[in-house]
Amino acid sequence: MRFARHWLPLLLLAAPVSAQSIPTEGQWLLERAESRGFVRLTLRYGVRPDYNDWSTDHVSMRQLEGLPDSAWQAGGVVHFRIVRDAGTLACEGWFSGGKGSGHFIYTASTQFVSELARRGIGAPTAKQQLQMTMANLGLDLVDELAREAYERPGPEDLARMATHGVDREYLMSLDSAHYRLGTPAALVRTRDHGVDRDFIADLDAAGYRNLSVEQLVRVRDHGVDGDFIEELRDAGYKPSDIEELVATRDHGVDARYARELGEAGLHDLSLSQLRRARDHGLTAAFVRRAASHGYTALSLDELIRLRDRGL
Repeated sequence: MRFARHWLPLLLLAAPVSAQSIPTEGQWLLERAESRGFVRLTLRYGVRPDYNDWSTDHVSMRQLEGLPDSAWQAGGVVHFRIVRDAGTLACEGWFSGGKGSGHFIYTASTQFVSELARRGIGAPTAKQQLQMTMANLGLDLVDELAREAYERPGPEDLARMATHGVDREYLMSLDSAHYRLGTPAALVRTRDHGVDRDFIADLDAAGYRNLSVEQLVRVRDHGVDGDFIEELRDAGYKPSDIEELVATRDHGVDARYARELGEAGLHDLSLSQLRRARDHGLTAAFVRRAASHGYTALSLDELIRLRDRGL
């Protein structure tokens, strides 16, 4: 599921109210998504100074209760509901040219609050419940957290997961990759840093397993991915320590750099030697220029000293 949250200036759809009020009205937009049976839904709402735009292209047509299939082709006025665990959006508007737009009225679900209480979770604030409704955070996520023995979330945790795109699909994708992170905060952190099942699978295939949340985030943030690891391996490098990969990436060393130095005569350098060479600005072109001045068959240290002297 691709999930995005953006802050955009919007016109008020209702009469001016206090900035502390919770909006009960907003705009909806619908477009066809790439995946068959799904649509792209955008919800816009807000009161000054906080206007919000929620968008996802993973809404099933089945979630649009009362919207006739014919509306996409025939157009015209429509009335339908988007029913979610935390609240309901009663929508009205029109379709034209295979797209729809209009207004909605939001109603919070009292049953949702009761179900949270039954699970030992306190009542969310009106704003938190609105956030959960817009993001379609449901009781299925709450129950999956319990099944995977996560720390019990509070309403503020659920609201934060909603606004950061943590849903049951994301939670289960990590579980299928053998990662149970233990806390809602850890889930939000990995989600924010782009750690997902595919990224973990690449690390796992390369032999880097059972990493901590800190390691997963650090590796992701420093640009170590499956392609980088595979290219280094093809060049003959497979460090056992994930931190050496991070250091290698940070110093600008990659398989191409190692190959170019090898072609210039510096064979079988270790990753630490390659990092040192990179730090001192040693390139294949410099090695060849040094040779053209009669400096041949030099060691790495000798070349570095020569480079530092400004040849």
